[in-house]
Amino acid sequence: MTSNRNKINLKIVRLYIISLLCIICYFLMENYNVIYELVQQWSTFRYNQYTSKFVAILFTGLLKYGLLTVGICIFSMLSFMLIKEKLNK
Repeated sequence: MTSNRNKINLKIVRLYIISLLCIICYFLMENYNVIYELVQQWSTFRYNQYTSKFVAILFTGLLKYGLLTVGICIFSMLSFMLIKEKLNK
């Protein structure tokens, strides 16, 4: 019984760590020049500069806000489930 509970606790801790890593990656992408450098490299790689800049900004924006969404959702869902479990006991 306790080993099963330990496995569940370990999974919960891992998911919290993944959530925090996603949120940290979002803030790193937001505060540093990662997007600007990627757009500059992408525009020299592709033929049409305007289309390639748009595609680079689109992909990095989706990645950035996807990381934020995933991080917040995992964190809030786990917190809700743990609070619900404590209230039911």
